[in-house]
Amino acid sequence: MKATVFLTAMCGTLASAALWAQFCDDTSCNENCGIAVDVGNSDCLAHEGGRRGIKIHGGNFPGHYQMVFSPGPDCNCQNDCIAIPGSGAPSCIDITGNAAAQSFRFQQTTCLEKEGGPGVGNNCKPKNGTALRA
Repeated sequence: MKATVFLTAMCGTLASAALWAQFCDDTSCNENCGIAVDVGNSDCLAHEGGRRGIKIHGGNFPGHYQMVFSPGPDCNCQNDCIAIPGSGAPSCIDITGNAAAQSFRFQQTTCLEKEGGPGVGNNCKPKNGTALRA
């Protein structure tokens, strides 16, 4: 019984670390790529603003992840997101067409209401103080 619990816990840990991402300065993911981060970790990634590409390593996990864009340095709201598929993920994702961001985070649920998910779309407040919706 203990061995089964241990193996189950280990498999869960390995599965969550199946996909890694690196922020890069160019759209072909060759220039000045940062350290690889576990996409299964939903913590805020600050100091990546101005990056142009995301290099993806690993894959073939069930479902997909969303990379959420935040205009501020502390992931306080989301103004855009992109899907990262679990299987067949591209090795480099050009993020220059997305909203400007200073921080990012990953999540397994969609962040777009129009996709029928539980996400909130764009919940950053514009200057007039009303939240926007994607």
